[in-house]
Amino acid sequence: MTTFVLVHGSWAGSWNWQRLRPLLEEQGHRVLAPTLTGLADRGHVAGPDIGLSTHIDDITRLFEWEDLDDIVLVGHSYGGMVVTGVAGRIPERIRRLVYLDAFRPEPGQAAFDIIPALRPMFGEPPAEHPWGWPPVDMGIVGIVDPDELDWFARKCTPMPVLTHTQPLPSAAKDPSTVPVTYVHAAAADFFTETAQKAAAAGADIVTWPDAAHYPHVQHPQRVADVLLGLPA
Repeated sequence: MTTFVLVHGSWAGSWNWQRLRPLLEEQGHRVLAPTLTGLADRGHVAGPDIGLSTHIDDITRLFEWEDLDDIVLVGHSYGGMVVTGVAGRIPERIRRLVYLDAFRPEPGQAAFDIIPALRPMFGEPPAEHPWGWPPVDMGIVGIVDPDELDWFARKCTPMPVLTHTQPLPSAAKDPSTVPVTYVHAAAADFFTETAQKAAAAGADIVTWPDAAHYPHVQHPQRVADVLLGLPA
């Protein structure tokens, strides 16, 4: 049995893994998919102090309190910022990092440093919650099915500003000891350069030319097959 920890991306929550999670669990694996502080079912504690460091703490503490070890740690999109930070703290507890069309920062980099074009796409936070960006139109990241668009519209919550402006802290331990798989959903074309850099660094690369930015929503079986086929 493998334990998978799934870390969602911007505006999302545990709900974003609903289609993938049972495909892993029905094969006998354990799946933890926590919601990051300030989002979705934890949106009631949202505020201006929540950022990348908060979310790295979230997942690190999950490992500590659940006594997790030998874990496959998966980060989607912004979740890649988080899992990279976790790997810099507790690499000895991680069997493999999986970046699912995700940021893969170096220490000192913020999300907007990696993809500056995202900043104007996010717009300005509204007066009623100046600490957070409202969800973008998911059509720009490849969600086109009306039911899926409605699902995202109902579930997405504001994304704390500091998540994308706060740089990745320096690693306390060497994360290069953790094997990496990078899944590039190339139809969205947000992370082409990131995938290329991951390949140059020795990561195993999976490229889907026809998949957009949410493969775990639109192609959950494909994602499950990759995760279930990872080296032991």
